[in-house]
Amino acid sequence: MIYVNRTLVPTILNRNAHTWQAEYTNAINAYNVNPNALNKENKKQAEKKYNHYLIKAALKNMFSGKCAYCESHVIHIDYGHIEHYKPKASYPNECFNWENLLLGCAICNGSQYKGDHFPLAHQNGPIINPTLEDPRDFLSFEFDVKTGTANIIEKNLRGLTTKSLLGLNRPDLVRHRSSVVKMMVFAAIKASKGDHEALIEIKRCCNKDEEYSAFAIELCKHFNII
Repeated sequence: MIYVNRTLVPTILNRNAHTWQAEYTNAINAYNVNPNALNKENKKQAEKKYNHYLIKAALKNMFSGKCAYCESHVIHIDYGHIEHYKPKASYPNECFNWENLLLGCAICNGSQYKGDHFPLAHQNGPIINPTLEDPRDFLSFEFDVKTGTANIIEKNLRGLTTKSLLGLNRPDLVRHRSSVVKMMVFAAIKASKGDHEALIEIKRCCNKDEEYSAFAIELCKHFNII
């Protein structure tokens, strides 16, 4: 997970957010008064307007096609999710708020992990918002030479909540991430010994559009690579 600068609100959302939110609120109220099939469908249709292709395109661009949480490339194998940092189920007034929208993968954002969960401060939350906070204040990104694995380690309770709730060390993710980070480690070691091509490679891995760039940045720091 890396810090990501939030881009300007997409025109389509800037133009329609207020109207969409009002329609959604009205649909929710109507359904709460009379939860019949028609009102349920109206609520569904009002809610899904956030899923506009131009909004998703803006999020894909902002996050370089990576999940905001696990930093895995998403769009070459999946459409990606428009993730509500504050879940719309509990925070319906945040449904169309650009500041609340991230790009997520189906697993981090799925019911097994974050889903509609949003722990509050007394529950050692909330989880890290990578557009508002630097994840390095809460997490460290370490490669274990003995096990050959790239792991995310919490620095504090919010880091632990974030790591656990999002499954940032889930086995399949660790397996893929480790194979990528191993190559970074080789490049970092060679770069620290003066290999110019390796220096170019590890610097490339630090780019925000590369998978697991948080680990590359940490490796450069560890090996004093400037």
